[in-house]
Amino acid sequence: MAVVRYKNQSEYAFLIWMNNYPESFHPLDMRRFYVFAKSVARYRSKRWLDYSYFKDQVLKHTPHFSEDNVDLFWNKLTELVEFHHIIPMPVIDLETSSTGKTRSGTYQRGVMNGKFYQVEISDDEYFRGGATKETLKKAEFF
Repeated sequence: MAVVRYKNQSEYAFLIWMNNYPESFHPLDMRRFYVFAKSVARYRSKRWLDYSYFKDQVLKHTPHFSEDNVDLFWNKLTELVEFHHIIPMPVIDLETSSTGKTRSGTYQRGVMNGKFYQVEISDDEYFRGGATKETLKKAEFF
């Protein structure tokens, strides 16, 4: 089995997308666009995030590409790249507890009955999976 090393992954993904009916909006063509967008995000291909470069490359490859679709795909590309770089939850700072163990906080936060809650938890609760029912009774809702 051969190992293939791709150079210029974003350009490679761009050509795969552009060579397969990019304006059809067929699910497979959209998937090829998503692969291109993912490669731009993953390999931090900054030049593709420049609107004029993106537009020039699209029109150079496919001169009859609709101007409205250039804008649509550009907006989708920037949206997907931004989505790729967003972290799933707020950053948590690590701290050392009174017992010398490292943990990410002294509070447990979550959702209960459709409302956010926050409650202070002990080391024991933290390292055993969360607040007990007794502790949750002291929760502050906001």
